[in-house]
Amino acid sequence: MAQLYTIKCPVCGEEFNVGKGITMNWDPAIPIPEQAKEETPFNCPKCGRKMCVLDDDFNEYVTSVLFVD
Repeated sequence: MAQLYTIKCPVCGEEFNVGKGITMNWDPAIPIPEQAKEETPFNCPKCGRKMCVLDDDFNEYVTSVLFVD
């Protein structure tokens, strides 16, 4: 299941979206993109702060989560 997170950067306050995971209708013949994997970090588009879904404090910066099938 894919998730679309809305993140508020703890450094600069910028709100942005990050998608992780794949949908149920994903073609198994296609490799999962690196940026869709939970363990792949991402950066705030404004200040560049590096974050990861697996960080202990990640949920403190999430303002909403949308689950996509």
